[in-house]
Amino acid sequence: MKLRDLTQNLPDPIFLVDASGVLYSSNGFLKNSGKTFKYLQEKGPTFLASNNSYHYVNDISQNLYTEGKITLNPEYIISSGHGLAKDPHISKLICNKIVYFIGPKSALHYALDVPIKAITKTIQHAEAIILAGFNQSQSTPLLNTVIKQAKENPSIPIICCNKDHYIRANQGLQPVVGYFAKKIEKEIKRPLNWFGKPLKNFSNLVKNHLKNYHLNPSKSTLFFDDNLENVIAMQNHLGISGCWVTETGIFYNKNKNNLLKHYGIPSYIIKSFSLDEFLIQP
Repeated sequence: MKLRDLTQNLPDPIFLVDASGVLYSSNGFLKNSGKTFKYLQEKGPTFLASNNSYHYVNDISQNLYTEGKITLNPEYIISSGHGLAKDPHISKLICNKIVYFIGPKSALHYALDVPIKAITKTIQHAEAIILAGFNQSQSTPLLNTVIKQAKENPSIPIICCNKDHYIRANQGLQPVVGYFAKKIEKEIKRPLNWFGKPLKNFSNLVKNHLKNYHLNPSKSTLFFDDNLENVIAMQNHLGISGCWVTETGIFYNKNKNNLLKHYGIPSYIIKSFSLDEFLIQP
């Protein structure tokens, strides 16, 4: 059965689609991914569900249109950056606080949505630290700055709103904010406050977001992600059907059987996000 066939037979479908590794990589949009996304939009409500806290939803929407010819209202984008304002635990840590923010200006809007009290460029003045995006070229001084402050102020909350450690880049992998946040966590020997797939807080965000459109996740909800751990988590948390995209994402060079034994079995496996790809039901 091809992906096209499955989408034609699902009753009242809802589609959730990851971004990096499914729609695009560092080289741009993947072949047929834009066409597939637009086809799903014709079949049912279609949302982007991404750990992309590096860009605000308006910029993600613009990129989808410019690079992939996809028209998607920003309100149909569910980003892990939303956790700063919409997760009760996370928002409580930063609401009306002075924040030291690591990430691009675009991502800062996720924090301003909370709302926070102010942004400081002096980490010693901060009442909380947010990690939304890391530039690898500046990672060492930034890491040292955060680690030093966290050790001097053990009570300061540190929030990372992206659990991803890597994204697919060229023929390899590129470390992203979760990778660097984990280094901080290890060095300061205390847990950070995490938000994003595969955590249940992200699944709750998705469920609540769908409620705004009077939608309830079910087995007719199909979630595409290149990270098998994310697929299994969302599948279990929400009772939906997960579809693991294998060849265009972060696990492209890993042994699939070992990954399935470690993380669990998805509803479907597909090589790439293309309507003519054959689905495997493990």
